Amino acid sequence: MYFTTSCGNNKSKIPLKKEQQNFLTIRNLANGFIEYDIDTLANFREITKILEEIDCEKNYALFKLETNSKIFKIQPLQSCGDIFHYKMKEVVYINTDSITVNNDLDYPIDSLNSVLRNHLLNFNGDNNYPSAAERKWISINVDDSKKIDDTKILLLKIIDEINSIESNVDFGFMFENSGLIEVVEE
Repeated sequence: MYFTTSCGNNKSKIPLKKEQQNFLTIRNLANGFIEYDIDTLANFREITKILEEIDCEKNYALFKLETNSKIFKIQPLQSCGDIFHYKMKEVVYINTDSITVNNDLDYPIDSLNSVLRNHLLNFNGDNNYPSAAERKWISINVDDSKKIDDTKILLLKIIDEINSIESNVDFGFMFENSGLIEVVEE
């Protein structure tokens, strides 16, 4: 009995299918998606412009972010004329160099893991973060002067930290060009 083996002489390459991870948020299931490749955009302002222009009564924006090994698809929250209420502690604001929690607690970006862990899980019951029953939003804002690569790096950093937490927590992304909402107390 004889066996033959191939030692890599076959020149054809079979493309490997990349793993895909989706981050979807509140939506009408009857609506479709319009996909945008983040790499084709110039800066974060183009992302927020797409969100402003899309008719979210019919479609939602889905932003594709691709690495060498994975594809990530993010459907950020789009407010479609409906009034959308949330508490300040339900939103963590992240930009390329800082993080803001509950509208007034500022952290450097290197605190991302601990802030996301507290925001998503809140094991200690800290009143600055949402409880298990409350919504959890991650608001992204990147200065318009920065290139899309800065946005991509930030999103990949956030996704990496979320995946390291290894907990299946329901949350959503928000892409905003306004940043923090100013709270006026009377």
